[in-house]
Amino acid sequence: MKAIETSVNYVKQCMHGTSKNYYRYCAALLIIAVIGLSNSISFLVHGHVSSGMSDFVPWGIYISALAFFIGCSAGATMVGLLIHGFGREDYHPIGTRAIILALLSIFAATQCVMMDVGNPFRAMKIPFLLRNVTSMFFISSSSYMGFMAILMGELVSTVMVTRGGASDRVKKIAKVLGIIAVPYALIVVHSFTGTIFGVVKAREMWNTPLLPIHFVTSALASGFALVILVTVLTSWVRKKHLVSLETYNNMGVLFCFFLIATVFLDIFDYVILIYSSTAEGIETWHLLTTRYLILFAMNIGGLIIATIITAFKKGRTPMGLFIATTITILAIAAYRLNLLSVGQMIPLYPEIGEIQYIPTLPEVMPFFGLVALLMLIYSILTKLLPMEENAHTTGSEGE
Repeated sequence: MKAIETSVNYVKQCMHGTSKNYYRYCAALLIIAVIGLSNSISFLVHGHVSSGMSDFVPWGIYISALAFFIGCSAGATMVGLLIHGFGREDYHPIGTRAIILALLSIFAATQCVMMDVGNPFRAMKIPFLLRNVTSMFFISSSSYMGFMAILMGELVSTVMVTRGGASDRVKKIAKVLGIIAVPYALIVVHSFTGTIFGVVKAREMWNTPLLPIHFVTSALASGFALVILVTVLTSWVRKKHLVSLETYNNMGVLFCFFLIATVFLDIFDYVILIYSSTAEGIETWHLLTTRYLILFAMNIGGLIIATIITAFKKGRTPMGLFIATTITILAIAAYRLNLLSVGQMIPLYPEIGEIQYIPTLPEVMPFFGLVALLMLIYSILTKLLPMEENAHTTGSEGE
């Protein structure tokens, strides 16, 4: 009883002085989450008959979101490496936020799998019951659990350090986990996610050894973009900089490097697709430049615009980074949708004819409900857990 009373008092202390707007914001997110996720019950009961997926396109918006969220999770761990591996103490104020974003992103990825399968108990068979060690699904799903364990350990130890009085052992654990999270996320988690697609020989758009590398670069770009975007928005809401303007500039330089690598692979992916002149490659290019032209333009055009913005120092201010990171997240989300949808729409046999995939409202609603739930959990965790202590007061220079 004493522990419960202590916990309640701690929550009251954290919530003391909280504005009504915060509670309205959380209530709105809760309503969206409940309405959206309630639609997933129909998938559990009736299957995916109300979705746009079919036997020809079994992977839809949920698997696209899986790849996107895993990328965000992997890229967000870069902050921990910068702090503990490169001694960038100026990134320390956003260290805990980055861990929370990474943890919520990998959680979202697993929930997307659950919604795609329909019956979550089927998904739980891997890796607990179906242990085919040669299967990329087994390797990938196992790596997700390992990654969540690393992030949970990093979050707990980091919170203990932030509260003060942590032992040297706890500080060392936080440092070691912050460093190893990056290679584990990029090499074990996300590269194997890319390998799931890359080993499919029947799909022209997927079957390439460069796809795992492509997934890694886009993960760095999207995950780091998410951390920067949340940092800028939080600074504006609190009317205080979480990091200095010099750190924003350093973020922009690193972010620009990730963008250049992503744009390079994106463009040459399509160059090789066109130049190969295979029937599947020509049909893929035709779909990208006709039916999926908007997403294709968002992907390539968005990444190029974001790269140009961050290439200049004026674009590495909070406002410039807000624009660049927003564009990047949308661009990489468009890439994931194109990769999944167009990759499955090339008929394996000429007799099949034209294949269509259009996400339906019942299919999209659970996704938005999941995003709202993530935002709600993030808002609560950042309110209850100790975050950054010292922030620079916002001035006209950062507006």
